[in-house]
Amino acid sequence: MDARARIDLTGGGSTLLHVAEAKDSGGPLVLVLPAMGIPAGYYGPFVDDLARAGVGAAVADYPGQGQARPGIGRHHDHGYTEVAHDWLHRVVEAVRREHDGPLVVLGHSLGGHILLTHLAGDEPLADAAVLIGAGTPFWRTHQGVKTLVQTQFMGLVSSARGFWPGDRLGFGGRQPRTLVREWAAFARTGRLAPGRRPIEAALRGVSLPVLVVDLDGDDLAPPAAVDALVAKLPSAQMERFTFAKGPDDPGKPVNHFSFARSPELIGERIAEWVLKNAEVSASGPG
Repeated sequence: MDARARIDLTGGGSTLLHVAEAKDSGGPLVLVLPAMGIPAGYYGPFVDDLARAGVGAAVADYPGQGQARPGIGRHHDHGYTEVAHDWLHRVVEAVRREHDGPLVVLGHSLGGHILLTHLAGDEPLADAAVLIGAGTPFWRTHQGVKTLVQTQFMGLVSSARGFWPGDRLGFGGRQPRTLVREWAAFARTGRLAPGRRPIEAALRGVSLPVLVVDLDGDDLAPPAAVDALVAKLPSAQMERFTFAKGPDDPGKPVNHFSFARSPELIGERIAEWVLKNAEVSASGPG
């Protein structure tokens, strides 16, 4: 995975695009949307493995995360909408300078929420989508009252401090106030409504191919939470599988994060689906 371009972001600041090339540079490219608090560099082995399996891949840090500048603070705030539209459009513009093949957007965890927010917009850029370890944080489908208390605590602290100090409190890294408050509202109500704007009616019309990957042993996106998230896409051409590593398979045990650091098997499976579905979707029915 190589650093390719520094991208200027709307409202100031920048992020860095990392790309792993496949042999066929005109084929599909997978753009990874990271989980909360996970820097783009963490996905290096996963992105490289997709490229070895024949699918180019790219990843960039969200505003204020990882190598993006400036960092998150009281005076640097944004929510789901800014990431799903402004940030994502800038990143895709940079990708398109080198790649004109089909674009598959892959959302991991929080990245899945960002992906759905993007798909509900007027002009979504993806030809196909992948959700991995992505579920609703709604407390009734997650870990019950424990999830409700933790997420609402994060929302309250974010409001009081002007940002979420996860780098000090041990979860999620430093995050912008509005994004955490919207995530906490999602956890409380089960409704994805960035900026208090309902988007779920728009999601019901999304019909592109979607691959949903459950991760065996994933406590942060259990099957019921994944069920609730993918139910928001009833018109999508959905395929779903659970990734569970066998006793003789290489790599680390599978959980919410480890797939990205030891991706020898899952990368090949995702690349196979991308090569089969993205080309068809991009070419249209004719």
